[in-house]
Amino acid sequence: MFRSLSLLAVGHAMIVLLLWLQETYSKAVIVSGATWLALAWAWLIWPVVLAVHPAGSRRRVAVPVLVGMALLAPCAGSIFLFTSWALESMVHSD
Repeated sequence: MFRSLSLLAVGHAMIVLLLWLQETYSKAVIVSGATWLALAWAWLIWPVVLAVHPAGSRRRVAVPVLVGMALLAPCAGSIFLFTSWALESMVHSD
């Protein structure tokens, strides 16, 4: 079960990266920016899920988390900037 969760965590990061690459280089829209952003931030649930799993050791948790972070690293700037933009839009929508 832990191995399946680890693969899902890495797969989740891969999907976020692939959607970002597709949007960046082809300009075709598969999902909205808000959906992509929610998906990107939702990845942060995986380290918690893996850490609390009974079969998780430090090393068993660290490997998929580090791989996922490496996959998300190229789009981290976009995640931060889009989050800032979205939050600023919410504040100034009055």
